[in-house]
Amino acid sequence: MNSKIKGRYKSVRVAVASGLLLLCAIGQAMAQGAIRVDCNDRFADELKWKLSDPEKPVFGVKARNWTADSVREWQRQAVACINAKANWSEEAMKAPMRQSVNAMAASASTDLFSVRDEAMRKQGREAKVSDQKLSQVTLNGSGNPQEINIFYTDGNRGELRTCSTLKQGIGFAKVESYRQAAAFARMCQQVGMTDPSTVALLERQAAGINALYDAIDAFTNQVGAAAKQPASEAKVRELVAARERVAAQIKSMSLPLNDSYYTKAVSSIERMQEQLNAQACEDQLVKAGFPSSWKANFILMEWNSPELFASIVCAAQRNGALVRYLSPGVLSKEGFEVKSPQRTVQVFTQADRAPGGDPNVKLMVPVSAKIDGKSTEVTRNNLRAIASELIAAVRNQ
Repeated sequence: MNSKIKGRYKSVRVAVASGLLLLCAIGQAMAQGAIRVDCNDRFADELKWKLSDPEKPVFGVKARNWTADSVREWQRQAVACINAKANWSEEAMKAPMRQSVNAMAASASTDLFSVRDEAMRKQGREAKVSDQKLSQVTLNGSGNPQEINIFYTDGNRGELRTCSTLKQGIGFAKVESYRQAAAFARMCQQVGMTDPSTVALLERQAAGINALYDAIDAFTNQVGAAAKQPASEAKVRELVAARERVAAQIKSMSLPLNDSYYTKAVSSIERMQEQLNAQACEDQLVKAGFPSSWKANFILMEWNSPELFASIVCAAQRNGALVRYLSPGVLSKEGFEVKSPQRTVQVFTQADRAPGGDPNVKLMVPVSAKIDGKSTEVTRNNLRAIASELIAAVRNQ
């Protein structure tokens, strides 16, 4: 056969073979119905960056749907395309291209999907903020959790917290803030910006915070109703028991005992206790032989700091010291005596009216004293020393 004819015949056979290989590759791709590599396109470009947008179709398949099998199919078709290039030299074009394609395919288990996967995680976090209605949460430009605005129960006070400051807890925040804070903490943990213990604590608090606030509300309502009635020992005991139950519930939530509504109610109970103690002291004062008119009297044992006299009598009796009324004599005013094992202090007073005070409340001003039988006039200079002796006697010292 003529050499020219033979050469032409050989070229035809190569072209037919190449065409058959290409048709075979396209046929297999269509049979799969997934990856479709166009040999006339830039099929061997850096695959990692082609896949960076999860929603972008890459060789017929959205980047988010690519798997290791997708990579192997792309590799097979790309290599087929390379081999089918009749005008490419093996050494200069085909071998380097096959090496590049195979290297990209080999990275499927390590780095190939890293950019796409991070973009998908960002989309997931953004979707979570939207789907879970996390209106108090802010993400940064990379889609990572940046901060959350926490709102508290006392008014509408807000405070920004980050992943790192969230571990300090959020105290008596509103129920909705707890829900969003728990979700924010989980997002922080997913990107390694907070620890599991913080997430566990906030989830536990979020689960129980509504019941806690109900308990605090019931407690404050109970105290408020009791405060409108005359104080009684039975009612105060009931309120103290309620206070202890609520305090235990607060502590079980790993929260401090400083909720503004709780502390206000506790202060109200303390005032009731003070009223009962004052009433008890007044009763003790009368039982000790003092005139009933002395129950509301104050005594001036330190300048500008008068003290309820009944409290002194009550404290002396509680500490085991002896206290008695001293009726006025021919040469002495009325007064009182406090006796302990170490000393006997007698104080004689004259009734005065507190400047600007209630005319019915008398201020007992010491005018003389007797310490272990030794008499002394009370002056501005020695009032503090006499008061110290009296205090020691009241303490049964």
